[in-house]
Amino acid sequence: MKYLWLITALLASQTAWSQQSSNRAALIIGIGQYSEASNTDTLHGVPVDMLNARRMAKEMGISNDNIVELRDSQATKENIQREFKKLAEKVKEGDRVFIYHSGHGTRYQQANNCLQGLQTYTTGKFTVADILTESEIAAFTKPISEKADKVVVMIDACFSGGVINPSTRSIGDRLNIRPKFNDNSSQSCENIGVNKINTRSLLSEIKRFGVHEENFVQIAAANNNEVSWDTKEMGGIATHAMTQCLMGEASDLNGSGAISLDEVRACAQIKLNALMKPHEKLGYLPSTIQIKGNRNLIPVAVKPPPVVIAQIPVNQPQVPITIAETAKPPIAPPPAFTAPIIELAKPPTATQPVNQTVAVSPPQSEPVNPSIEQSKPESTKPTKVNAVPHVEPALASLATLKDIEQQRNPKRVVDVKASKPNLTIGKDSLQLSIKSNRDGYAYVVMLGSDKKSFYILYPNGLDKENKIKAGQTLQLPKPDWQIKATGPVGTDNILVIVSDSARKLDTLKMAEPTAAEPFTYALNDIGGRTALVNFLTSSGIDGKSESFGAKLLAIQEVK
Repeated sequence: MKYLWLITALLASQTAWSQQSSNRAALIIGIGQYSEASNTDTLHGVPVDMLNARRMAKEMGISNDNIVELRDSQATKENIQREFKKLAEKVKEGDRVFIYHSGHGTRYQQANNCLQGLQTYTTGKFTVADILTESEIAAFTKPISEKADKVVVMIDACFSGGVINPSTRSIGDRLNIRPKFNDNSSQSCENIGVNKINTRSLLSEIKRFGVHEENFVQIAAANNNEVSWDTKEMGGIATHAMTQCLMGEASDLNGSGAISLDEVRACAQIKLNALMKPHEKLGYLPSTIQIKGNRNLIPVAVKPPPVVIAQIPVNQPQVPITIAETAKPPIAPPPAFTAPIIELAKPPTATQPVNQTVAVSPPQSEPVNPSIEQSKPESTKPTKVNAVPHVEPALASLATLKDIEQQRNPKRVVDVKASKPNLTIGKDSLQLSIKSNRDGYAYVVMLGSDKKSFYILYPNGLDKENKIKAGQTLQLPKPDWQIKATGPVGTDNILVIVSDSARKLDTLKMAEPTAAEPFTYALNDIGGRTALVNFLTSSGIDGKSESFGAKLLAIQEVK
């Protein structure tokens, strides 16, 4: 008798989830010390920002060898432009890039408009020619974005000095917290609302050059007419909060098994608000962290809890056994091969995530400015958020497929058609036509109508060759195997991806599928969902291109 073999999937060691890739790179720019001639205040927290930017880069899988830094006097406009050009030459198709800038924002009168941007380093007096504008950043980024799979740009600066009065600045100097803005802008630009939605957006500029919004992310430390804040101990408060959340404090709010940048932002905003709360009575208001572009980008692989990955026998009853029994599974010869009609076995019930709460407060290891501590009201308590909110499995599992789909590169176009929108249970079989505009490797995952598991339909033990040629139609299932609708009544959600590189099946730590036991599935619990996300969104066996195209469709099972 055949058994349902259960395998504990410890997806890899802890170090594997911060494994660094050769196809990821970062450019980190920080200017805290300006020349005396430029008449610009020092930002004492920029050295901490540089360290935090490196931490974020490491979490994103970027090795030290692939990080370039420009610090203080190195960060002239000419040098910044040169490093952007070098990065564009280095980046290959399907790479990922992280660009970070910390320093003063500024603005100057230009004709009838106020030119706003970032202040670069100058040996002499700072002039309008030395501003690094968003249109220039977009122009520098364009050749990178044209090749890279994803580009993430984070800017911790502000452009709203005209709305901060001098007395507020002087208080900030005493408390060692100050806005990241150079107040030496021309007087005609003072008290004019800046950061206007219709004029300020790096995303708008980059889209003007034809870059897809899904391939680009802009993270800004402040919203319209807001100030980003610098402290000596924590650096930029927005950068500090984003770093802490990216490194593990963010929560998977939709239960998909992955944490998106928008979920990182939600965590960081709570931390930032809590850190700024003691200063609100002095007029120091928290900024609003902004993410534009692909807000659903998954920047960091999540290390899941132990998860069960199982193989489904063909037309055999499931006889569950304990994990201990899997050490020596029964050995039986495979049956004689025929063209099977495969009915997907029903997996065991998934384990639900547990509600937890965590306190959002500055890490104990971080030094704290005494003057900031003294200004805290006694009633202030750490803000609590739901770390692992309960999400119904049906919603969470669909969110998993949507999260994976939203990591796609829109340059990779995948067209999927089903022969029938409705399948009659016990009668009809699933049939798909798949076409891609790029050569690649096809993967098909189905969330069955029972909402208990994700079936990896293709490749499988009957059909392991999953290459697809550009422009050619792949018909699935193949003539020698079929998948029959077995119910229950409901919706089958099917995700098809075509990746540049073959995915790392070994990272799932599961037995190789065979002709006798062709399919594997991941349980619909938090571990199974995480396993599926990491499997499909990895950089692949060759460690090269991370790009893939994707299409999600729904098919109804009916009586």
